[in-house]
Amino acid sequence: MTEQLNIITGLTEHERIKLFSWVASLPEEKIIEIFQEGVKKSFQLKDERPDLSGRITKYCAFVMAARKGGWDTLKGKGYQVADKEQYDDFSHLRKAKAAELIKKGRTPVVRKKILAYWGEVKELKAEGMGFRPIADYLTKTRKVKTSASYLLKLWKEIESDG
Repeated sequence: MTEQLNIITGLTEHERIKLFSWVASLPEEKIIEIFQEGVKKSFQLKDERPDLSGRITKYCAFVMAARKGGWDTLKGKGYQVADKEQYDDFSHLRKAKAAELIKKGRTPVVRKKILAYWGEVKELKAEGMGFRPIADYLTKTRKVKTSASYLLKLWKEIESDG
């Protein structure tokens, strides 16, 4: 029975439980719309699958109506019934998150730790050492994990100002 429900609705039992929780959190008008859509879908499903009992048909129709009502596009995993508009909204969210991470940069903790040993970095650089060995030195002796590219970035930022 569960496998049959999984095939018809396209959701696992666990996902259906989440779907019903989501439906319960909606405003009452939206729930009524989903119920109404479920009634319409039950007649369509009854024509397509006359072998199913009435209660299974109604249950599956309600699940499909809730999916169409927005569960997949908003709360579900993926974009199974998402229109182009919803997909674009998700794309904007992803781009905004990426931009926020890039703007934020490294954690200030790493920056502060490196700046605490900046005198040593300047001294090693003056002796002709590259940023990769300096990064290894900081990691091994001072327990400050950093990359050569980040040291170069800091070098350009700090030493060009000074």
